[in-house]
Amino acid sequence: MRKVLLLLLPFFFLLTTTASAGSKTVFYLSPSVDSRPAIAHPSDATINYTTLPQLNKLDQSTSNLLFGVVSDIHVQSINPVAQNKFARMLGDMVQLHVPNLIINGDLGDGMPQDYDMLRRLVSHQKSSPAIFYTIGNHEFYKANRSPITNVWSPETFPNGETNDMALNRFNKLTGQDHVYYDKYLKGYHFIFLESEKSAISNTDYGDRAYLSNDQLGWLESKLKEKYTLGKPIFVFLHQPLIGYRSTFDFIIQADRLREILKRFPEVIFFSGHIHRELGLPTTALR
Repeated sequence: MRKVLLLLLPFFFLLTTTASAGSKTVFYLSPSVDSRPAIAHPSDATINYTTLPQLNKLDQSTSNLLFGVVSDIHVQSINPVAQNKFARMLGDMVQLHVPNLIINGDLGDGMPQDYDMLRRLVSHQKSSPAIFYTIGNHEFYKANRSPITNVWSPETFPNGETNDMALNRFNKLTGQDHVYYDKYLKGYHFIFLESEKSAISNTDYGDRAYLSNDQLGWLESKLKEKYTLGKPIFVFLHQPLIGYRSTFDFIIQADRLREILKRFPEVIFFSGHIHRELGLPTTALR
């Protein structure tokens, strides 16, 4: 059976792929739990892992790919605690000389001032890594606030807000023309999937991700692009697939997404959303 490795990561994560090891993948994770690696190791998976080295001992000379992943940072202009945590995390990345960082959704609460605060925090960090973002359900949450008082007002939802307004604010941050996009880093393919609709379109959607037929077709074509047998492909979406640390269906088109991904066992799929610790079981599954 062909299997895809799925990772649900609300916290700090590093991965290196060694050039000399072919398809061998080594995971560096933090935090650890009782000196045990902070990753599940299912019996049918072949994963090599180690806990994160000391900050001054991470040797990049043996690696041809190094990146950080966080999610659910929830940086709001009115939340100094979240701001401080984000700034400290970014400082850790700089100390580790991490060149690329993925923030996998729920950046703030979708407010213009939240995006402004995030930009400010990034600009204040010298030598910040290149940052790639995905959209989370909270990026649509401005629809829950009164446009007059800015207070939480779900009874007047969507408060003059539209999906396009939320998507445009996100695209302004990323500098991309489309909410979903891809990049190549050190020759490895990174694919960033994004929810294109929210409860603004249909209240039954709730906080689930909506992936259009266009996006799913684009994903399939991108997975085939420059495909190399055994070479990892990194796919990111804020909401998780059901059954992977989640008992809920957080992706409306989950069946189609799973059908596409299972044809490419090289895919390593990252999710956030559920705010679980790395040390809990099923953090990583095949």
